[in-house]
Amino acid sequence: MSISQRWRVAVIGCGKIAQVRHIPELVEHPGVELVALCDQNKKRAKALADQYRIPLVFSSVKELLGSTDLDGAVICVPNALHADVGLQAMRAGAHVLVEKPLATTPRDCQRLVETADRLNKVLLVGHNQRLHPVYRRVKEIVREGTIGPVIQFTANFQHGGPEGWSVDGAGNWFLDRELSGLGVLGDLGVHKIDLMRWLLDDAIADMQAFTGCRRDNVQVEDHAALLLRLSGGCLGTINLSWCNPLQDHRMVLYGEKGNLIAGESMTGIRVVLHNGETYTEEAELFFRQDKGIRSGVIDEFVRAMQAGTGRDSVLNGHDALHAMEALFRQRGSGKEDEA
Repeated sequence: MSISQRWRVAVIGCGKIAQVRHIPELVEHPGVELVALCDQNKKRAKALADQYRIPLVFSSVKELLGSTDLDGAVICVPNALHADVGLQAMRAGAHVLVEKPLATTPRDCQRLVETADRLNKVLLVGHNQRLHPVYRRVKEIVREGTIGPVIQFTANFQHGGPEGWSVDGAGNWFLDRELSGLGVLGDLGVHKIDLMRWLLDDAIADMQAFTGCRRDNVQVEDHAALLLRLSGGCLGTINLSWCNPLQDHRMVLYGEKGNLIAGESMTGIRVVLHNGETYTEEAELFFRQDKGIRSGVIDEFVRAMQAGTGRDSVLNGHDALHAMEALFRQRGSGKEDEA
């Protein structure tokens, strides 16, 4: 592809993540031509297409892929459909960016990665926390040795539930076991499992998940506590919840020389050393023209398409597979109810 040409991309699934993140970032990217939207709710897709002047609208993935020449597809459908839609897109010749989790079964995760490798297609997964300026700076501080080797960590990811996020409100698919598959573990847990692997540059050796559901009319786990041991010996806990509208995003790394605290604000990092020294930093966020915070996920997808491979990307599918394998190995080992 020449420098003057733009990558022809479609968005499949027009829910909230597509509306507030992927579509605006695709429209704004100078190297992308967003040519089509696809959603089972064609009225929803048409309204977005009119808003952003996107020429093609579909309600069928098969029709989209069979009639449109695409370089890339951004997949934002319910979790249980990730594998089917991703495989269809790659077999039709498109590079793929799929929202997390990669898929909802070990076999489907493996199929996506193997197919991308076999067809020489980019496969990225939307683990956007790896691109957040705060966490990128945290990784630098760890590498610099400021707090010494990390002995333990704790990470929280808690909010009031997908009802406050989804365009479908209380009727959203996140709460449906058939479509969600993994509940809070697939929505929030996989983010933090992946993030801690990346921040500490270490594999997960052991993990135990204790999960529960406190709310009525919810088919999946809505809160969980994870206990982890990394290959290098670091121990950690991850606390997840859809039951905390006050939200909690704090993370603490406990090192041999001191502690690092992040997540108390969207941009702040605090370091407290054992010798009494303390300091704070503020990471710089990046904004789109519509004033939304730019995630960097679409930028990363375009770079990978330009390179012709996603293997070197920070969002590569192989890393996402490792996080999912850790989750599948121990998912439900401490369940209250094996319903």
